[in-house]
Amino acid sequence: MKNKTARTDRMAAFRIVVVYAIFGCLWILCSDTVLGWIIHDPVLITRIAIYKGLLFVLTTAFLLYHLIARHVRRLTKANRRVAASEERFQAIYDNMLEAVLILDPATGKIVDVNRTTCELFGFSRTEALSLTLREICSEDSSVSESEPMERLALAAKGIPQLLDRVARKKAGTLFWADISMRKAEINGDELVIALLRDISERKKIEEDVAFFKKLVETSRDPVYVLSPRQDWRMFYANQAACVHYGMTLEELQQKRIPDWDPDFDMASLDRVFQQMKEGQSMRFETRHRVASGKLVPVEVTTNYLVHGGEELAFGYYHDISERKRAEEELRESEARYRGLVEMFPEAIYIHTGGKLVFANSHGARLVGVEHPEDLYGREALDFVHPDYRDFVTNRIKNAFEQDSFNPPVEEVFLRADGVPVQVEVSSVAFTYHGAKALQVVARDISERKKRQEELVKAQKLESLGLLAGGIAHDFNNLLTGIMGNLSMMREELPTDHPLQERLSRCEKAINQTTGLTCQLLTFSRGGEPVKKLFDLRPVLRDTISFALRGSNVALELAMADDLWSLEADEGQLCQVLNNLIINAGQAMPNGGTVRVEVDNCRLSAVEVPPLAPGDYLLISVIDQGIGICPEYLDKIFDPYFTTKESGSGLGLTALYSIVRKHKGQVLVSSQIGVGTTFRIYIPACLEKKGILPAPEDQTPLMVSIDGAFILVMDDELQIRELSEEMLRLIGCRVESCAGGEELIELYRQGIMEGWRPDAVIMDLTIPGKMGGLEAAQRIMEIDREARLIVSSGYSNDPVMANYRAYGFAGFLIKPYRIDDLSQVLNRVL
Repeated sequence: MKNKTARTDRMAAFRIVVVYAIFGCLWILCSDTVLGWIIHDPVLITRIAIYKGLLFVLTTAFLLYHLIARHVRRLTKANRRVAASEERFQAIYDNMLEAVLILDPATGKIVDVNRTTCELFGFSRTEALSLTLREICSEDSSVSESEPMERLALAAKGIPQLLDRVARKKAGTLFWADISMRKAEINGDELVIALLRDISERKKIEEDVAFFKKLVETSRDPVYVLSPRQDWRMFYANQAACVHYGMTLEELQQKRIPDWDPDFDMASLDRVFQQMKEGQSMRFETRHRVASGKLVPVEVTTNYLVHGGEELAFGYYHDISERKRAEEELRESEARYRGLVEMFPEAIYIHTGGKLVFANSHGARLVGVEHPEDLYGREALDFVHPDYRDFVTNRIKNAFEQDSFNPPVEEVFLRADGVPVQVEVSSVAFTYHGAKALQVVARDISERKKRQEELVKAQKLESLGLLAGGIAHDFNNLLTGIMGNLSMMREELPTDHPLQERLSRCEKAINQTTGLTCQLLTFSRGGEPVKKLFDLRPVLRDTISFALRGSNVALELAMADDLWSLEADEGQLCQVLNNLIINAGQAMPNGGTVRVEVDNCRLSAVEVPPLAPGDYLLISVIDQGIGICPEYLDKIFDPYFTTKESGSGLGLTALYSIVRKHKGQVLVSSQIGVGTTFRIYIPACLEKKGILPAPEDQTPLMVSIDGAFILVMDDELQIRELSEEMLRLIGCRVESCAGGEELIELYRQGIMEGWRPDAVIMDLTIPGKMGGLEAAQRIMEIDREARLIVSSGYSNDPVMANYRAYGFAGFLIKPYRIDDLSQVLNRVL
């Protein structure tokens, strides 16, 4: 550009010189020729030549002036046009929306910038001209750092460049810029003009478009765009839609909505589209036909959309097959739940806003209402006892505030007839038909409370029983001392001595006392019967006379003359008879007669189930009392069942248990206002031939066992001393000890020294030391041939009842006499 201007200037000067030279040459040639033609005088010619020269100078000066002035005018006019052009260019340059940078391609230095560049970057013009292209371009990890300079070099070679690059403002702010570069020659210099535009918004839009396009393309729900103008064909569908239908996008675009949605026709589609155009977002359920021909339930959401001037329907849908299946399962589950709730053995209520909205049939029955529907709409607190209403109100408030489960607590409900009901209630807050509600589960605990009270009674009785057992045990130990000494006195005195009668009466009194201790033990511990062969007649006479002593009830006793013997637990059988007779007396508060009948009875196979056929003693106790209600007859043997205010409900239960353990049976019949009859069947013992004489006719039999060596173990010194005396009296050698450990050591020592005790008498229970049972096991380990006899005041202990099963050869029940001791030793030895 600069060379062109210089060339133009030279041409202008050359034109002036050429004009001047032509004019000068023509002037000289023409003037001299004309002058030579006109004048021939040399002097005159010379003089005229001088004037001609002056005229030439003036003429050429005028010509030069004219030429120069004309050139200047033209130059001035051109300069004005250039200045105006430059002003227009600068205005355009500075007011361009794009930033313009004129760059030196060799160094990348900024040669010039427009005002937009300064405003965009925040630099002054001076600051901008001190920067390079590299300095205004931020580092971008996605492209090479040298890329701007490489692109600048390509632009300088005449290859236009276009790139998007992150640029940096003076404040350090980064923005996306669109940079176009093109080669340009300015004032003779080869430069590069770069146009730069801030495209941050465009980039954001592009990123948003890419983001949402990615969302649509990767959406698991099918997304579609429909064209009403093209007969409701697919304008667009994402990959999920293609997978759903089992078709390609091209195949989908050939189908109209009615082809794959049988629930819509063209008219209904137009109506729906009109609603969408009015701004309504449509959501509905329908069915779509897939490539296999199967109709799949879907939920569709669609909206109105304008794109490229075309009205479209845009939306998405998702397969609701699983939801439909879940809804069906939920309906079935609700039906099952309702059935379960109805069958649930507890009362279930739901109340919202304080009013009952649901109850199952058990809930209705609990509060004395026939149908659950009769409870709906009624205040829940109406069925709560007034004493508990404040408590229940706080529980409801707490459940709603904390949205938590209320653990079971005991409350009292109020039935419709005003009768209170003890219940255990738990509740939980939940949402019922869109409203906060409370589900309540209530259990009738009236029976449980009664059982708890009965359990307390039983525990008290158990404590009393333990006390009674301890008393009986200690009492039997004391009686053993008395009984043993009395029996030895009888042996030492002549049979016709006057004191023999008194001693016999003392023994009889002790026997009666022993019966009382047996009843105490049976009451305290129950247990297996300790059977022995005995005659029922004297036992029956003593028991019934004792039971009715001091009452206004008369007694009739009828027994068969040839009554069979029994092998039973005498103490437990006394307890059975005692309970029956006392019950009979209590059934006749105004007096009357109790009749007791005892007879032999031979039963067939089905006569009295479940008894086996065989021989039994039948004991009948008949009263003339008030009788037992028919509805109570099946319950009288249940634990804790009683119709008496002061009764424990255990008497008949214990009676039934004792009889059944003797392999017998109890039958009862009753008539209101007439009386009650109890019939007890106890197996008779016919294997032992003959009928036993009555106890008062028996003469104590002492068997002498000379030379036998007996070990005695008992924690009571009095009993040890008494046992030693009785054993020595019948000719035995004896050694005693107080505990199981000492006994084992004595026995082991004897074995080592070569002698063995003939028998060992062992107390079953020793407080704080090894008792007879454990000691017997240890001795049997030492000597399998040991002959062991167990002794205890707990006559109904299972060990006493089944002594052979525990390794014992015999047993002695305290209190015992010298003849009892000698007979046991005789059997064992």
